[in-house]
Amino acid sequence: MSTPVVSIIIAAYRAQGFIADAVQSACAQALREIEIVVAPDEPADYGFLQQIDPRVRVLKGVPKPTGPGPARNRALEHARGRFIALLDADDLFAPDYLSLLVPLADAGGVAFGRTRITDWSGRVVREVGARGGEIGFADFATAFASLHAVVPRDVQRRWQDVLAEDVLFDLESLSLGGGRAPFAGAAVYQLRQRPQSVTRGAMFLDGIGPGYDRLIALVAAGETSIALAHRPSVIEVWRSWQAMNARFVAATAAGDRRDYQRFAADAAAV
Repeated sequence: MSTPVVSIIIAAYRAQGFIADAVQSACAQALREIEIVVAPDEPADYGFLQQIDPRVRVLKGVPKPTGPGPARNRALEHARGRFIALLDADDLFAPDYLSLLVPLADAGGVAFGRTRITDWSGRVVREVGARGGEIGFADFATAFASLHAVVPRDVQRRWQDVLAEDVLFDLESLSLGGGRAPFAGAAVYQLRQRPQSVTRGAMFLDGIGPGYDRLIALVAAGETSIALAHRPSVIEVWRSWQAMNARFVAATAAGDRRDYQRFAADAAAV
């Protein structure tokens, strides 16, 4: 079996009802030399996904959930591609997502596309990315959403078991790329918000402040892959996110029923 160019990593938890859409969007990539590695984070059987395409591999489930970071790390251990791309179980890649980003990552070490945030029906809530052909830490400071990178597998770190572990991974990737990276606005990652979004849960709302405090402490202590010169910029990213989330928590407590991304979109428009 030939080595795939990209390993697409998907962690799965209570996703049987919708994960096939994510897998099909991965299989529909214009770049055909891929594999999809699904890591169930529960004992449920996701073997049905292997019927979609022979490039799909489903790992054995686990007795109890470990969290998205550890689940992705299990998938990473089985990945064979030269590059890694992350796809959440409820999200979608545009068909040219990888064909646009892989050449940029091949040349620059890391590349980012645009995140289009939609509700479950597909209605666009907001889009995040960069204005030009490069992305930096300042763009992340106002993103308030993940901007998944395509990166070479040989420079991978492990995802940490923390709040916003995917964004931390993004920022580590950006730092390893020198603090600036190619950005392709036409490469669209669709982040679909389900009605059961975790941003509405009491556990998430109560954990926002301490979660961002921990991220700031990890970066400051050098317990991430963030270069020393980039740590102040990354800490500013987390402080900006922390401030936005504090505003969201306060608004929710006051009866505001907007979801987090709608709240962020309206705040940016003011």
